[in-house]
Order: sequence, then C-alpha cells, then structure tokens
Amino acid sequence: MKRYTLTGAQAFEHRPEHPERTAYRHGGGLDFDVYFQVWPNSASMRKTIELQEKRALDFRDWRACKVPKEAANTQTKGL
Repeated sequence: MKRYTLTGAQAFEHRPEHPERTAYRHGGGLDFDVYFQVWPNSASMRKTIELQEKRALDFRDWRACKVPKEAANTQTKGL
C-alpha cells in the first residue's frame, strides 16, 4: 500500500492516480494535512471502510475518493 500526505489546499485540487482504490482521511487537532492511501485493490479498500462503519464514527476514518465522471467514462470506453 502506498501512503502520502498533502496539505488541505493541495488535497482540494488533487486527482488520485487510482481513485477507485484510493481513500483519504484528515489529521487530528490543528493538523490540516490530508492523508491518502492506495490499496492493492478496491475490494480491500471497501472492506476497510465497511468495518469502520460498524463502529462509532471517528473523523479520522478512511473515506473513499470520488471517481470523477470523466474518469469513469474513459475506463468503460475500452470495454
């Protein structure tokens, strides 16, 4: 798994290389950094997020990156 950190401003403009298997979470306290993690596959990322949802909410939980519509369209054009 690949992990990287961006500032809040950088994260706002950031487009992950593999959005379908990338999740993010925010730092705590006065830390305005956003942490990204790329999972080996989308199923394992979804399972991690699903397990987090079964317990009490925490602002530091992983959240799936949204796949832009144009990226989703280009992935299905080759099929």
